Amino acid sequence: MESRGYKEDLREMILDMAYKELENYVSKKGAQKYFEGNVDKIISENIKKVNQGIDTSRVYSSVLKRGSYQENISSIGRIIKKEELFKSKNELIKFARYLGIKLNGRSSYNQVLRKISNHIYLNRSLYSKKYFKYKRGESEYILEPEKIKEQLVESYKSKTRDDMKSIAKLLDIKVDDEYTAEEIRKKVINHIIKEKITKKGK
Repeated sequence: MESRGYKEDLREMILDMAYKELENYVSKKGAQKYFEGNVDKIISENIKKVNQGIDTSRVYSSVLKRGSYQENISSIGRIIKKEELFKSKNELIKFARYLGIKLNGRSSYNQVLRKISNHIYLNRSLYSKKYFKYKRGESEYILEPEKIKEQLVESYKSKTRDDMKSIAKLLDIKVDDEYTAEEIRKKVINHIIKEKITKKGK
């Protein structure tokens, strides 16, 4: 089983981020209930993706997370050099490009390594927040809370949109596929108000 501390820390972080995103949403209670009931499922789906993902992306996220803890550029360089993937200069160049680092094609292995290490050192705060170390049993995963939060919020919006579309269909209200849940909700409310006014006028 995963460490309770790790699990609760990640869970609370994602829920807090998701709540902030929907602060102005009409059905705040409904959103919170949905988030709390589905956050563990979304975390598990992300762990599954990490397991199925290519080794390169796992190495990248692991190096960036571990690098964000380091006190100097040299120690970040040592972390990178220890990785089997980065024994090759070509793989190191691919990593540099992934990070958006501009390189001279004639750069040596050590020059590329220094540029990457320097980039990670200058962006330690960004990478320490972007990646979260999560333990489940004996395994350790590097997850991205921001991505998980986005998936959780989008999942809620999609469900709400589908629910509102079903209500609109029952009331014989035409809605476009691009309408958000809020737009459909407004149409439904307007329709109900018009119906009530019409009945009162009779």
